[in-house]
Amino acid sequence: MRLRLAMRPVAQTAAGSTPPGPTWFDRLSAWPAVHAVVESVQSWWGHHPMRPVAHVALEASNAVARPLAHRHPLTLMLAAAAAGAALAWFRPWRWIFRSALFAGLVPQLASRVVATLPLESWMSMVASALSRQPDAAAGRRADASA
Repeated sequence: MRLRLAMRPVAQTAAGSTPPGPTWFDRLSAWPAVHAVVESVQSWWGHHPMRPVAHVALEASNAVARPLAHRHPLTLMLAAAAAGAALAWFRPWRWIFRSALFAGLVPQLASRVVATLPLESWMSMVASALSRQPDAAAGRRADASA
C-alpha cells in the first residue's frame, strides 16, 4: 500500500490552501557555495549527451513500473532487490572512465566558484601568498651550504 501511495501522482494544491514550505534541498541550496555547486552540476547535466537517454529511460520505467506497482507490488520489490544485488555484485561504476565522466564538470564547477567569490578575497589570498616568510629550514640549508 505504501508503494502504491508513493507512486501516485502529486496532488495539485487547492485554491486557498497554503503551498508547501521549502524542502531540505531548497534550504541547502540557499547557501552560496552549495548554490554554485548545484548550479554547475545542473548546467553540466543539461548539456550532457546522456541526458536525453536518461529522460527516455525514466519515462519508460515509469510507464512499466506504475502499472506493475498497482497490480503486483511484491514482484516490483523483488525485482528492485535483484537489480540492487546485481549492481552491488558487478559494480558497473568501475567500468566508467572517471576522466570521461567528469571531463566537463570539474572546469565548469571551478569557474562558477571562482566567479562567485568577491574580488577582495582573491586579493587577500594573493597578498598572503606573496608575504609569506621563507621557512627556517630553507634558511638553515642556505647557511649550511655556505
